[in-house]
Amino acid sequence: MVRKFLSLLVPVLAICLIILNASTSDAQTAPKEPSASHVNRGNSWIPNDDFQRAIKDYDIAIVFHPNSATAYYNRAVLLQANGQLESALSDYNKAIDLKPRYASAYTNRAGIYYAQGLLAEAMADSNRAIEIDVHHASAYTNRGVVRAARGDAEGALADHNKAIRIDRHLATAYFNRGVFYLNRGDLNLALADFDNAIENAPNLTMAYVNRGSVQVALGNLAAAIADYDQAISLSPTMAAAFQNRGIAYLLLRRDVEAERDFARCLELDSSLKGSLERAVAKARTRR
Repeated sequence: MVRKFLSLLVPVLAICLIILNASTSDAQTAPKEPSASHVNRGNSWIPNDDFQRAIKDYDIAIVFHPNSATAYYNRAVLLQANGQLESALSDYNKAIDLKPRYASAYTNRAGIYYAQGLLAEAMADSNRAIEIDVHHASAYTNRGVVRAARGDAEGALADHNKAIRIDRHLATAYFNRGVFYLNRGDLNLALADFDNAIENAPNLTMAYVNRGSVQVALGNLAAAIADYDQAISLSPTMAAAFQNRGIAYLLLRRDVEAERDFARCLELDSSLKGSLERAVAKARTRR
């Protein structure tokens, strides 16, 4: 029953940027650098999600202070969060050139390498971050994601556990460990971790999507739909959330709502057409 329902859903995976998590909250101040005024003003725009103004201030800081590792790093964080991976990679490279022991830059650069399928490079950067700072919780959970992708399940779990021991409020560590448990079929452990991820980061859309998938597998369809509703409220263009909510509606025989969600899913990402058709066919035989 558990495996049957999980096979219908699109899992949402993440790797911690400090998820391999490009968390915009990771932007850093530069109190001792000449660029501090522009860097810190750039940071001030982030809570209001005004990333363009923040990037402009980092641009100015870099023009007038080209040796500011913090300015390059902060701009990279926003570029990475915006999906501009090549530009972000260039900025992380520059930040590391200027500050070779910049642990957070290695951690976040590992996220880009992971996204590009460069697992050896992602592992090397995660290891380097930990070598520089043995208490860098995000580096451990990132390395855990890379280890899982390389088939090292035991090492992956150990790294996620280590990250949580270092920082029990690190939502991405709970999220990544929850993904690990979900993939292994340990649903109650996955559910607990996604609960903790959401408690510590209420706007972490992917945690709601994956918790919804666990709820479907456990047969809690109403709870699953509530989670997908929240995910869609936070990220209205996440196609996987519409697909998974549609499956939950279909299992409840609410076909009109299901078809509406499937249509919206394909509007957002037509590449899901094949997987959606297979999931729908399976769901219709199992409700």
